[in-house]
Amino acid sequence: MYLKRIELHGFKSFADKVNIEFQPGITGIVGPNGCGKSNVADAVRWVLGEQSVKSLRGSSMSDVIFAGSEDRRAQNLAEVTLVFDNTDRYMKYDYNEVEITRRLYRQNNEAEYLINRQQCRLKDIVDLIMDTGLGRDSLSIISQGNISSFADSKPEERRGIFEEAAGVSKYKKRKLESIRKLERTTENLDRIGDIVVELEKQVGPLKRQKEKAEKFLALKEKLTSIEVNVLINEISEAKKSLDEFSVIIKDLNERQVSLETDIHLKENSNDEIKKKMFTLDQEINALQTKLLEAVSNVSKLETAKVEIDQKRKHALETLSKENLQESIANMKAILADVVSEYNDRVERLETTEKELNELVEKQDQRNKNLNDLKDEIENLNNEINKNKSRKEILVDVVENKSNYNNGIKTVLSLSKNNKNIIGILGDLINAKEGYELAVSSSLAGAIEFIVTEDDLTARETIKFLRANKAGRATFLPINTMKPRSVRQEHLMVSKTMEGYLGVASDFVEFDEKIANVVLNQLGNIIVAKDIDCANEISKATFERYKVVSLDGDIVNVGGSLTGGSFNRHKSSLLQKKELEEVTALLEKQEKEYVNKRNQHSALDNEIKEVSHTLLQKQMAYAKLEVVVQAKREELIKAKSEYEALADQSVELEDFASGKTENKLIDQLNEAIKYRDDLTEEIKSKRELRMSYVNQNESLEVELRQYRKDLKEIQSEINTSAINATKLETMLNNHLMRLNDEYQMTYEYALEHYHENIDVEQAKLDVYELRTKISRLGNVNIDAIEEYKKISERYENMNRQRIDLMQAQDSILEAIKEMDEI
Repeated sequence: MYLKRIELHGFKSFADKVNIEFQPGITGIVGPNGCGKSNVADAVRWVLGEQSVKSLRGSSMSDVIFAGSEDRRAQNLAEVTLVFDNTDRYMKYDYNEVEITRRLYRQNNEAEYLINRQQCRLKDIVDLIMDTGLGRDSLSIISQGNISSFADSKPEERRGIFEEAAGVSKYKKRKLESIRKLERTTENLDRIGDIVVELEKQVGPLKRQKEKAEKFLALKEKLTSIEVNVLINEISEAKKSLDEFSVIIKDLNERQVSLETDIHLKENSNDEIKKKMFTLDQEINALQTKLLEAVSNVSKLETAKVEIDQKRKHALETLSKENLQESIANMKAILADVVSEYNDRVERLETTEKELNELVEKQDQRNKNLNDLKDEIENLNNEINKNKSRKEILVDVVENKSNYNNGIKTVLSLSKNNKNIIGILGDLINAKEGYELAVSSSLAGAIEFIVTEDDLTARETIKFLRANKAGRATFLPINTMKPRSVRQEHLMVSKTMEGYLGVASDFVEFDEKIANVVLNQLGNIIVAKDIDCANEISKATFERYKVVSLDGDIVNVGGSLTGGSFNRHKSSLLQKKELEEVTALLEKQEKEYVNKRNQHSALDNEIKEVSHTLLQKQMAYAKLEVVVQAKREELIKAKSEYEALADQSVELEDFASGKTENKLIDQLNEAIKYRDDLTEEIKSKRELRMSYVNQNESLEVELRQYRKDLKEIQSEINTSAINATKLETMLNNHLMRLNDEYQMTYEYALEHYHENIDVEQAKLDVYELRTKISRLGNVNIDAIEEYKKISERYENMNRQRIDLMQAQDSILEAIKEMDEI
């Protein structure tokens, strides 16, 4: 083996790449001062592992890199390669040539080591050359001035030099290394022995804790199975009852619609009958007026017959031509007055008839408006009753906390006497308009977590719940809650995305006192417009944050999605919002109800007043009609008398012959017949009116019964709706408990846990299992995993101890062999 070639690039004075070839037999480098002899020797020692900056004649390791000159810039890399001929395999490396390279970078001061251009460690190079006599302190490399120092050295120092040259030093070095290894192995054995002893102390107690934890988990699993089955049973029963209530409510609604239709038809029929009665009353009044006229006419005709007999005698005795002309002139003047007065009465009658028709039309419209208003009042009253029922349920849920589990209720009762228990998180915040679903979905089960002043209060309360078997609750101590947020770079990216609305904590109002709690729960949740925008924002932020849409859909951390229809009864924020809306709606509806009742009363009074006015107008019309009829008869009479005077002479002849008397008898007979016909017609119409009265009374009785039945049905609907709502609230509470306590859906539980059980026996089993769990006391669930880890470590330590003992024996054997050499 010999040094075949040195390749230098950027090392000290060798700025450019330089190859120095060596042939067999060359043992040194000579030359004038400053030609670079020492730099070549430094390069060889540097490659062979020299780490001392002083030995390399510098102040720092980077000084070996060419620093530049007036006409050359500095290099950023120093690289030296030693190429050895190894055809005799003196180096224990199966190659004919062995290249050893070392590099150093100026920028980061990092070094690289290579053997045959393959990266390696400095130790690998040192081990490779150890048996060859090479090395950074080896006598194979003698710098200028070292010969005189050898000659002047002490005997002990010369012995070291001879041993180095003879190869004895490498055995001493190896022995020293073996002794150090033996010391480290002994120390490791002692340390592992201590660890094994300590682990033996832990294994026993941990094993007992593990067995206790396994028993606890087995009981807990059995308890969970029974409780889930009980919940499944109760949920199934609730669903079945809800379906039955749905059928009942549907049937009642159909009956309500049918009754309302019947009532509407009956009211329409009753209104028609009342109109017919009103028309009949008018007709009867007119017929009675005509009957009075007919009776009067019969009486007049009878009187006229007597008078005609007397007139005939008188006329025959006293009438003359001159008297006749004077009577005609007088009658003509009387006729003119009667015609004028008749026309005036007819005009007044037409005006009154027009006013009467207008009043009837207005009255019909008012009756229609009154019926419409009555329907509106009934419908509004039904809505008010429904909303009152809903409000009672919401008040019970929101203010009385009826839908919370026993643990939360117990803590709330304790908060009355403990100011450090602040309240439920959902009650301490208010979501801004339009963001209720997003905030509720963001918080999920945390909306029912209890906020406390400090963790001490939380721990004491948990101990109280456990001691009194009063359920479970989750606490948010203000003093331990750390705000969470979206990283600034992710926030900047999110703001540029379509549909970005903000961070969930921006959309709630809260007391500054609980700011850390709110920011801990909502500060790192992003709100987006919809599920598509939420998905894009999640991808843009590498799925590191929960992103919630306004509809309550969620893109979870890691990219999973949660969404669908949202159960409004499940969120206290939405229930609180709904209570406010229902309360406001009730106030509005009650004001509207009072207003409509006032309108109804006013319209009813107006109808009564108009009815009175209408009756007066009808009476006035009837009287005026009698007057007009009388005037008509007076006019007819006047015309007759006027015409009669003209024919006086003829009448005189008729009187003499008896024709006038016969004519009057015919008129009298006709008048009597007309009177009898009128009497019969009035009788017939009165009988018809009485039948209408009976129909009206019958319809009124039916309407009262229908309205009573309708009221009862509405009451049943309200009662059923309240019961259904309570049942739905109970169902939602069970579903929430199934989700919160057991992290499963009803469908999953039904598929994996459902068994036919006796519910009462199951409840007894639950009590018995809880008693057994309680008797176990404090259980360290982590003991199972801890025992596994400690056992594995214990076994591993034992194996290491055996390995170290074997290694110790091997080292002692190696030292013995080296001592023999």
